[in-house]
Amino acid sequence: MEPPSPSSAPVVVARVQGQAISGRELEAHRAATGLPRFEALEDLIDLALLRQAAGSFGIALPAEGLPPNEVREAAAYQVACKLSLDVPPAVTVLVVNHAWVKDAPQAAKRAQGRAAMERLRGLVAGGATIPAAYSELGTDGAGWHLGDHEEYPYDVVPPPARDLPAGRVSPLIEGNGGLHLFTIIERKQTRPAAELVRAALHDKLRAGKAIEVVQGPAAP
Repeated sequence: MEPPSPSSAPVVVARVQGQAISGRELEAHRAATGLPRFEALEDLIDLALLRQAAGSFGIALPAEGLPPNEVREAAAYQVACKLSLDVPPAVTVLVVNHAWVKDAPQAAKRAQGRAAMERLRGLVAGGATIPAAYSELGTDGAGWHLGDHEEYPYDVVPPPARDLPAGRVSPLIEGNGGLHLFTIIERKQTRPAAELVRAALHDKLRAGKAIEVVQGPAAP
């Protein structure tokens, strides 16, 4: 098979560590991102460097095409952490169902509140959700707070509940002027803004790398 003639060979617009970026790739990237040509090329170079760094750390990132933003941002953050760059830590957010009954001034009322909470916990341990179980208590709602899929930073949820597996019901927890009950529904990691991570990575990933921008036509 004969090699392609110079006129049919792909136009190379840049090389990153010897890896060619073709005009066709650049035009596809422009179409996918809406970036002007120069910015699209810079972004492709950053993406090529990120892929190389991610591969060296065993971090998953598709080898071709434009990865979904979530995938690229997650990989960028992991690479930044591996390189010990100065980026804010990820924040763990807990999605919870939560019941709270406020401490009443009278001892008898506090005892009633505890008894209701103990019954509530029994219903939840039996498979009901906190909101559904509360509806079976028949209380007048005075002094109660019910949360359905509330989101709290990890450190805000009390220690007896924050590390529970999803779906497990907490013990009754005293504090903050009342009695609390939690179930953990989901744990979410909130990463720092993608722009902060990309800015931190930009110079670090380019330092010492062979990057050649080739002047070529706007289209392949």
